[in-house]
Order: sequence, then C-alpha cells, then structure tokens
Amino acid sequence: MASTVVGLDIGRTAVRAVELRGKNPTLRRHGSIELGRGAVETGVVADPHQVTAACRELWRAGRFSTREVRLGVSSGSVLVRQIELDWMPPADLKRALRYQVAELLPVAVDDANLDHVLLGEVTRRDESGQERRMVRILLVATARGAVDEMVRAVRAAGLRARTADLAPLALVRAAAAASRREALAQAAAEGRPGQLPPPRTEAVIDVGSDKVAVAVHTAGVPHFVRVAAGLGGDGLTHTLVAATGMEWDQAERLKREAAIKHEATLRHATTRLVNEIRATLDFYSDSDAEHVVGSVAVTGAGAAHPSFLDTCSRTLGLPVRPLTLSSVVDGATTPPGGRGKGTDDATERPSDAYVVPAALCLGAIA
Repeated sequence: MASTVVGLDIGRTAVRAVELRGKNPTLRRHGSIELGRGAVETGVVADPHQVTAACRELWRAGRFSTREVRLGVSSGSVLVRQIELDWMPPADLKRALRYQVAELLPVAVDDANLDHVLLGEVTRRDESGQERRMVRILLVATARGAVDEMVRAVRAAGLRARTADLAPLALVRAAAAASRREALAQAAAEGRPGQLPPPRTEAVIDVGSDKVAVAVHTAGVPHFVRVAAGLGGDGLTHTLVAATGMEWDQAERLKREAAIKHEATLRHATTRLVNEIRATLDFYSDSDAEHVVGSVAVTGAGAAHPSFLDTCSRTLGLPVRPLTLSSVVDGATTPPGGRGKGTDDATERPSDAYVVPAALCLGAIA
C-alpha cells in the first residue's frame, strides 16, 4: 500500500496515466499520448514499439513521481465466470486454482493468467445428501501472451508493472466509491450524517473505441463481467463515414459534437450499440436472478455522443448516470491554471477519459 500510486491505461487511441495521492484519493498528475491506428486492437498490443515510445514520452512530459504502475487489462480474450469450488483456505485455493479450473478455460491452463475474487461461502448438498462447504469465486482468466506483450512494452519504456488489474473490475471499485461519496454527501445535506441507503445492484458499462465492457456489482462486490470486442464508439464513426463520405477525423469530431445535421444517423447507430448492451444484461439476468440490476453507470470515450445516456436509459428502462472522474477522486475539477495534463501546473482540465487509470489506483492507496 502506498500514499502515491499511478494507474496506466493502454487503449486503442491513447496511453493514459493518472497519479493519485492520499487516503481520500486526490488527483496529482495526469497525462496522455495519442497512439496511431493499429497500435492496440481490442485491448491487445499489436505494435509494441509504438506503445513503448508513447509510454516513454508520457513519463518524460508528465513528470510522474514513480515508475511503478498499476496496469489495466481489458481484451476480448478475458474470461470471467462465477463458479463454486470445494472450500479450502485462501492460500491453498490460490495454489490449487489452475488445477481446479483447467477444464473451464478456452486455452491450455499453462497459456493463461489466472486470478479470482472471493465472493463468499455457501453450503450445498451432494447426491448422497451430505452437506458440502463450498467457496464461491469470480474466476478471471486472460491469455498469457496478450498480458505478457503489454507488460514487455511497458518494461521497455523503463516502467515497472506492479500489478495487472482487470479494468472492468477497477471500474466496479470506482463506481462503488462514487456511489458512496454521493450517498454520504446527500445524507449529510439532509441531516443524516453517515447514514447510507441499502445497496442496490448496478451495471457499469465502459464504451471504448473498439470494445465494450459490462460489469455488474452490488456495493463493489462483482457478480458478472463481459468484454465484447468489435463494439464501441468506432461503430458510430464508421456509420457517419459511410453515410456522409467524410474523413474519419471529421466524423469523430462531429460524433462528439452531435451535429444536428447528423443527429438521426447517430441516434440510429447508438440504438444498435445499446441493444447489444441490453442483450448482455439480459443474458446476465437469466443467470443471476438474485441480483437484479437497478441502475447503470456509463463511462468511456465511445459514449461521448451527447445522446448516449438518454438512449441507454430509454432502451434499458433503467436510470443511467455518467461515471465521471470528479465523482471518483478529488482534484478532478481543477480550474485552468491548476494541475492538469502531464504536470502540476498545466492548464488543461482533466477529462473523463481518465476514469479507467484513476480506477486502477483505487484500493492501492493507504
């Protein structure tokens, strides 16, 4: 545990880092370096030299106080599944996990990185009627090659990956922290300091350029994670390019500005994307009737189109809120002239594109 920690997010369009400090996380530094198309595809490093060069430039310009980073992992190869195993002490479970779950993996167990989240204990009866003590876990498996390539690219830049964390699970921590901060502030304003309402189950949706991650949790305890490759904000841009013949960069800008001339085109494409998200949530609901999703938090550059939240709410039939950087950490609303991009005295206000690297820091600060 450290008082200062840096989260590093390597996405399709940019390498982004955030440095947080303090027990009540406060933004100290942040910065980003753009990547060319093809450097990273669906969370997998395809051009390690370009990623390494971007990381070097980011640390040169950003003046981060440490070269130790918490690295985010989010690719279509991630497998996350809730399973039950015979109970054993946590240390024994960690050692035996790869032998326990080998048959569940889409790749050979030696080609996978494995981790798990303890969810609790349950008692089951076997076929003979005997009670069995079981442990419920959320199994996380990623292709070893994809993670190792990212770690090598970071190491070549002179950085040390202290941990590799699944980005959707980091966003679960961020969403839970944001909800708690909001509830405490509301309770204090209403003269009920410290009183929190009963937790409700929430879906956290991260819409990237070329992938969408959906995680479901209750008060920070995860129940479900899915990373869907081939979906995201690029689909909206492709729709604009096909409909108008404009260049990609121009379509990207108009997508974020929601130009009235192309509003109908964007709404149609957004609805298709949100319907894919709804299908994922329907799949989850069919598998876990105990934790019914009651609200949605949305983040990610791919959701930058202004009508996205409204389309989500109407299509999903649930209240939808943005998961913003300022809702997760202090110091994210620094006015011009305060701390900003890359340094302590730059003038750029940090954007919500930094939610993932900030989320990677949470839980690591004493």
